[in-house]
Amino acid sequence: MGETFTIGIVAGESSGDAHAGALARQFEAQAPGSRWFGAGGPALRSAGAEVLVSYERLAVVGIGEVLTHLPQLFRAMGQLKRALRERRPDALVLVDFPDFNFRLAKYAHKLGIPVVYYIPPQVWAWRSGRTRFFEKYVDRAFVLFPFEKDFFEAHGVAATFVGHPLVDTLKPDSSLEDFLSRHHLDPETPRLAFLPGSRTSEVKRHLSVMMEACREILETFPDTAVFVPWAHGLPQSLREPFRDLPVRWVEGEYRDVLGHADAAVVASGTASLEGALMGVPEVVVYRLNRLTFKIVKRMVNVPHAAMPNVVLGRGAIPELIQDDFTPASVAQTVSEMLKDRKESGSRARELAGEIKKQLGEGNASARAARELVDFLKTVSRP
Repeated sequence: MGETFTIGIVAGESSGDAHAGALARQFEAQAPGSRWFGAGGPALRSAGAEVLVSYERLAVVGIGEVLTHLPQLFRAMGQLKRALRERRPDALVLVDFPDFNFRLAKYAHKLGIPVVYYIPPQVWAWRSGRTRFFEKYVDRAFVLFPFEKDFFEAHGVAATFVGHPLVDTLKPDSSLEDFLSRHHLDPETPRLAFLPGSRTSEVKRHLSVMMEACREILETFPDTAVFVPWAHGLPQSLREPFRDLPVRWVEGEYRDVLGHADAAVVASGTASLEGALMGVPEVVVYRLNRLTFKIVKRMVNVPHAAMPNVVLGRGAIPELIQDDFTPASVAQTVSEMLKDRKESGSRARELAGEIKKQLGEGNASARAARELVDFLKTVSRP
């Protein structure tokens, strides 16, 4: 048997857990018998990791939400620090989730445990002063975008471009034919998707605006089939005020709903990049509480909020952020997409091709796993 390793890992929300799980599975193929432990969710568990802290205990957004969750965040931090201290892994792998992971990285550094940041926060976009943290506490960064490698290395941080894992997930989980059959839809029926987010706090801020926009859209396009993917664990009470709307609240079909949509309204984040890569006409939206937004706005260094636009370097996909995110603005933007679905779809597919060229040729998780194995072989064990 070849060399095996013990690795700590922290993924603080759903998309991070998916990437962490893929990394752990690919790593097992190259270093069989290695052990993983830390924070995550079902993807890490299915990859054989020991999940000590569920990401649901960690996933909060904004200053107000953090304050109300401080006790459980402190308990989770203490549990993970204790595990690092007692188990002394060969490395700690951190997946995004900076406000929590930065503190854990400092502790691991103090213990002499090497720190690898897989999918580092977008310090090139905002709070660029945090590059000093990477220079001091992070031994290696595995980045998803080619321009990130140059950025980090210019700030004294060893970085490797591994490509973006989403390039491997360009297709929905099932065919359009199966999707239409499952939902008893005619192929000519327009399909509209609203993706309010996966966290309760996000959905509270986004859903009411989306559903009021839905009312306006249905006045012009009454035959439209409207879908809302409902993330596991979200309270169903949030959708009760909209029972009168002909909305299909769908669980477990998130990628099908998004990938087969003629138009989509997507909360800014990973889903916007997924939609763009699948060639879906979309408008990207987001709203924070006012205090958080005022603070964030002062720190942002890039002109675009939607990741597809950041990758492309231009505003190719419409964005409606904060006060611009209203029922009327959403309805107007979506209506333009639905008026000529063929043209909107063709343009979205062209953009998908452009974005894919920027993100590598695929197999990002396998490349990240190989880089991690190579890195671990170069460091002394704690």
